[in-house]
Amino acid sequence: MRILIVTNTYPPADISGVGTLVQELARRLDQDGHQVEVVVRAADPADRLATALPGSKLLFPLRAAARFAATAGRRRFDVVHLHESDGVLVALALRLARLLGRPAGRPRLVATLQVSYRRERLSVRPLRVDGRLLARPTGAERVFAWLRAPLLALAGRITARLADAVVAPSRATAEELRQDYGCAVTAVIPNGIRPAAPQAHAPDSRPVVLYAGRLRTRKAVAVLIEAFARLERPPAARLVIAGDGEQRPALEAQAAAAGLAEAVEFAGAVPHHAMAALYRRADVFCLPSLYEGFPLAILEAMAAGLPVIASRVAGNPEAVEHGASGLLVEPEDAAGLAAALGELLADPDRRRQMGEAARLRVEREFSIERVSAAYRRLWLELADGARPG
Repeated sequence: MRILIVTNTYPPADISGVGTLVQELARRLDQDGHQVEVVVRAADPADRLATALPGSKLLFPLRAAARFAATAGRRRFDVVHLHESDGVLVALALRLARLLGRPAGRPRLVATLQVSYRRERLSVRPLRVDGRLLARPTGAERVFAWLRAPLLALAGRITARLADAVVAPSRATAEELRQDYGCAVTAVIPNGIRPAAPQAHAPDSRPVVLYAGRLRTRKAVAVLIEAFARLERPPAARLVIAGDGEQRPALEAQAAAAGLAEAVEFAGAVPHHAMAALYRRADVFCLPSLYEGFPLAILEAMAAGLPVIASRVAGNPEAVEHGASGLLVEPEDAAGLAAALGELLADPDRRRQMGEAARLRVEREFSIERVSAAYRRLWLELADGARPG
């Protein structure tokens, strides 16, 4: 089978769940003997599966559509798979080719939409705890909320309407897409990773809570710092924040004002290959976001044998089994988050039990082999002209 995948984000230029998933999926399909080409904005020159179209993110949809139009007549794909809204112009080009009866219109079109941008836009707002303002969106975040997010939502709706099949990473996201984009989701296929062999924990002198992700308002890292400040001592602990973004200066100031300058480490943007060392250091992983799709960061932490504390939003409850592989708390609830952190930090045995349950859950439910097999079944059904389902 010949598959063309289009994605704007791709390692190592971009550290994102979508890009990492696409890279792992393409490698697995290549190993299985399929012909795969991934059209991206930037890629490692040694990555023989990726075709880079250098330029700005803004122009990538146009460049991707131009390349598709230029090559589709001589390269016959069975499936064109778009990840997120950046392939909307490819979808329009394919539909036009179909209307004109050209060979370029023959591939089946699949779109994986990780989030509803309408919901993500609504999550860009001030953070408050007990009526007190903790954080407010930066100018760049407000530009995203009022300009980029509406355009991405429109592109997502158009892509979904033109696709032969729409994939969501969670049941919650599927329902959001139905409500916000007016589209029926063909299949729910969770994100997946390639589980690594279990590695020995390399503990610090104090338990470590790890956060990994962009430092944006909707990620609610300010709530995590507030919850960390509420922890009783003992147990003394450290908080490691891996990632960068618009909110970093404000978060550093918040930690200093709370007297946590020595207890909170801002690790900055950490390359994906270097995250394994941070997972080995950590005892608990925390993702307190206001909104998510189906975050790969949770799966990577679980695969590393860490219990996860996450907000009860979108796809998080479909990854984390409350009380088994981690704990779920309400978003923007610093007191509840502090209680969950204190519960696990005070009980090393429970952390180990939850971490092992988390690791086994990833191997059982979210391995890249399982995910790629689900995508292969969908593509084959479409290529054969069968109705997916």
